[in-house]
Amino acid sequence: MENLGILIALFFLFSSSTSLHPSSHANLQNHCLDDQRSALLQLQHHLYYAPNFTFSSKLDLWDPNTHCCSWKGVTCDALGHVIGIDLSYQNVSGSFHSIFNLHHLQRLNLAGNNFNTALFQYGFGKLPNLTHLDLSASCFHGQIPVAISYLTRLVSLNLSYQDDCYWRNDQCSASLKLEKPNFITLIKKMRSLRELYLDGVNISSQSSEWFETTLLSLPKLSVLSMSNCDLNRHFPVEFFLLPKMQKN
Repeated sequence: MENLGILIALFFLFSSSTSLHPSSHANLQNHCLDDQRSALLQLQHHLYYAPNFTFSSKLDLWDPNTHCCSWKGVTCDALGHVIGIDLSYQNVSGSFHSIFNLHHLQRLNLAGNNFNTALFQYGFGKLPNLTHLDLSASCFHGQIPVAISYLTRLVSLNLSYQDDCYWRNDQCSASLKLEKPNFITLIKKMRSLRELYLDGVNISSQSSEWFETTLLSLPKLSVLSMSNCDLNRHFPVEFFLLPKMQKN
């Protein structure tokens, strides 16, 4: 009987320890990793509100006394890595270099802001896990950097309507352009791409083979938006032969 009592006691001890384990594991999973938190706080430090391109105040979205996975616009995975940032339509400007320290990032949305800068200075190639990138209507101008072509997991890429940002701020417009790299270089390794928005991007220097490359390189493409791109050619009917292309 004494041995039986010992066995019963051990059973309840084991049961209680295993029942506690999942909750402690969940708390660990919800923890915001220090390096992720540090990168986000650096980002907040280098951004500011800038309606009409005029400094208004420092960005004050996130409370450093709370964990970063609960911050507005921030999404984390189960292990505390930041996998999503959505700062769309916040009227912000400044530098976002620290984003490129978040190597697990899958979704980045900076649309509708007032950055008024070129993209070549940013290391997009450091974010190999990106599946969704939206930089639309944020006053980016100049050459689209070749580093974006390294994002081979992209499902959706939106670089459109930079003019809207300048009109919104009553400024003379500037545009993004595709020369070096050209359109073909940009897309040829993005075989997972389903949505591509390049409205207002100047790609007038492209060769006539650009659409053939698109047909071969983007078998999953279902949405292609390229208004006001200065192509000066008829849009090829072959695009509608893509198996997943939406026909409106």
